[in-house]
Amino acid sequence: MPLGVLLLAAVTGAREPSLLVRHLAGVEVNWAEGTLTAQAGAAADIRMPNPNAARPGAERRAKAAAEAKLGAALRQLGLGKPADAKGGVAAAKVSRTEYQSNGGVVLWLRLRFADLVATKSGGRPLCVKSMPLTLSPVLVGGGKSAPVAYATYRQGARCPKDAIGVERDAQGRLLLPAHEAKEVESLAGAAVVIYLEKPQP
Repeated sequence: MPLGVLLLAAVTGAREPSLLVRHLAGVEVNWAEGTLTAQAGAAADIRMPNPNAARPGAERRAKAAAEAKLGAALRQLGLGKPADAKGGVAAAKVSRTEYQSNGGVVLWLRLRFADLVATKSGGRPLCVKSMPLTLSPVLVGGGKSAPVAYATYRQGARCPKDAIGVERDAQGRLLLPAHEAKEVESLAGAAVVIYLEKPQP
């Protein structure tokens, strides 16, 4: 990082943006926390007699716009069936609301990965040198393959002692070493934490 940027960061307290926070279809995806957050706003209806009367309608429109963003992001994440996307959006919760003095509303709608898919108890963490951030990577071992329910990620942290070191194949699947192949069954359908040296774009 250039010296000038380092000095500015030191003065302002600013930090580099996390590589585990990405934007997809206008939605912030936090791969470390396992959340999607959509922000949307709506202006007040000028036909209403006053800001208080206009605010409920603006809040409904803002929420509908945020839900539309979440639906688009879910489809891009691979939850492409309309029923899946709609079910996920229905589980989203308003995490923050700003009410404007003129009756307009801005709100943030938050959805957890855990709200999207059913999971069993978390499996052992995985350790990978580099890979794209993927919601449900597929594991391979012992002649079997299965996706995890969902993955969250940690960058640059030391892998825990019980972590399983895996490698990606040409198809993007995560290959377990032969002595850990039986773990495919315990990790299938589980919420898994993946430790990365370097997230890919």
